[in-house]
Amino acid sequence: MRIVFFVARRAVAGLITVWALVTFAFWVFWAIPNEPAQFVYPGQKMNAYHIRMGDHILGIDKPKTTLYFDYLWRMLHWNFSPSWGSYQFLPGLPRNLHPQGVQVQLMQELGVTLSITLGGAFLVLLLAIPLGAIAGSRLRSLSDRTISLVALIGVCTHPMVIALILRGIFGDHLHWVPATGYCPLRGTSFGNGCNGPVDWASHLILPWASFTLLFLALYIRMVRTSVAETLPQDFVRTARAKGASSVRVLTRHVLPNASLRILTMIGMEIGTAIAVCAYIETAFQMEGLGLAGIQAMLGLDLPLILGVVTFISLVVVIGNLIVDALYAFIDPRVRFSTDPGRTKSLAGGVI
Repeated sequence: MRIVFFVARRAVAGLITVWALVTFAFWVFWAIPNEPAQFVYPGQKMNAYHIRMGDHILGIDKPKTTLYFDYLWRMLHWNFSPSWGSYQFLPGLPRNLHPQGVQVQLMQELGVTLSITLGGAFLVLLLAIPLGAIAGSRLRSLSDRTISLVALIGVCTHPMVIALILRGIFGDHLHWVPATGYCPLRGTSFGNGCNGPVDWASHLILPWASFTLLFLALYIRMVRTSVAETLPQDFVRTARAKGASSVRVLTRHVLPNASLRILTMIGMEIGTAIAVCAYIETAFQMEGLGLAGIQAMLGLDLPLILGVVTFISLVVVIGNLIVDALYAFIDPRVRFSTDPGRTKSLAGGVI
């Protein structure tokens, strides 16, 4: 029951965070000089009539306060405003006066970003835990120095550079895997070459590798440090005195203690992971949430900007709620603590 109250308290804080970020993005956008009517009449020399009509079609010929509360109301009902770009008037084509809200587009792009992030995170943990344990249990050995050197090279390389190198070698040159594009996990019947999980995974191998090579360095060093600090502890010496093997000591006593730091790191890196995905999506020409955010900011498309901010905030908040719940389940000190500052520090979240 204490875990339920703990997670509920964190959920309320997360919702307040989402509201604050959306509010900040809304008012900062309107502080930037722009002319939204250009979305309705692209490439045309606009006069006062065009501007008034454009604002009316976009639904922004109202006080800014009214627009703000209208957006919050639509967001609460999961019915976001349409992208301004969907109202474009092109000669010879009918104007789309009833476009879909941006949540339809962003839900598809969220699937791309989550596919890269979750798959890459799984590979990071799969490799970082054993490599970090080996390095931490054999300090200053050849294996420790080799693993630390590889980790240092990885953390010093920009994710865009890693992605372009992998794409150039394994995609464009060797043709082992697709170099660009994304296939949905559920196969489609439109003849686009996507036939389910196999094609989905083949298109994601290089993005997963790019994601892994960057974060692998950070997690290896973190696990290495945690293992090195835990091995001299009294409970580890007691386990060894009872005859436990080195493997058992690492797997049953040392690594469970390191898992708390891993959870803390995951909670802190969720937002960073989405930012890294923006580079990876650009390199492999995938239409994900990170790339959508960059395009929305460059185009000054307010509904799309607010939609991206909302989606990314929800991903970070929900991810941190899961991490906090796991942390409270593993470490009772979190859910029994009465000091809010201490709890937040232990959980390692951003909310």
